[in-house]
Amino acid sequence: MEDQPYELMTARQAADALDDYLAERAPALERLRAALAEHGLDPGEMLDGSVYSVSPLWAWISARAAEHGTVAQSLTEDPTRPDWPSWARHGRLVDPHPPAATIALVDGFASYLGDVLVAAAPQAVWQVGEHIMADHPLVHYPVLGTDHHHLFLPGLPLYSAYQSAHGRSAMSGTEMLAHARRTIDALHGEGPESAALQEPLVTVVAELDCFDVGLREDIPAQHPGLVEHLIAELCDRDGVASVHRYGPAALVVDVPAWDELRVKMWCTLWLQRHLPR
Repeated sequence: MEDQPYELMTARQAADALDDYLAERAPALERLRAALAEHGLDPGEMLDGSVYSVSPLWAWISARAAEHGTVAQSLTEDPTRPDWPSWARHGRLVDPHPPAATIALVDGFASYLGDVLVAAAPQAVWQVGEHIMADHPLVHYPVLGTDHHHLFLPGLPLYSAYQSAHGRSAMSGTEMLAHARRTIDALHGEGPESAALQEPLVTVVAELDCFDVGLREDIPAQHPGLVEHLIAELCDRDGVASVHRYGPAALVVDVPAWDELRVKMWCTLWLQRHLPR
């Protein structure tokens, strides 16, 4: 399949993309095992299948991502792109992007995290992302889910790997462990994230020369300082000219080089990391 973004796929293409993603899981995990061994670590100890192992594993991957940094070539010019995992080719990566070595580590981590989650929530199944809202961020993505929750596993790890690659504050091992635990609870129908059909965290409408960004209404109501934190970090991103807050949950973002989906994904992943649980 060509590098068609998930959001633009037909239902048939999305089903094929899910098959591609699942076929890549075992090889990705083996590459992670080999990378650990190459760095003098015991794959059997690091990948013992427990949810607790997520923490030291992610801390190690974050350190490697920081070492690797970003590559000079753009996404369209990077000669390694044809060998990337399918989710990276169909997803919304942006420049400057991490190198193939970092993407491979994220890929392996997604495989391992999937195994840990399925062991803890055996009712979870792999499926094509669906939602009552056609522009939900997970539509057509390969997701692990139950009736209560579904998740695109590489999403948050990739976001954090970008943070590491750019020298910004990445998710710690403790944060990634908390994310895994929250996901397990949500798959079981427990906790605040256990509503697969809930209103999305972020909606974005492209206007003539800016983006109108709406946050879920409970966010500013329950976490009043969080929106200003989001604005500050968004303003620090390359290409963002300005962010204006014109309502408790409403922003106008001027970022000419981004498209609607990039704005939505960045804000969604940022909130997934920073919302208190």
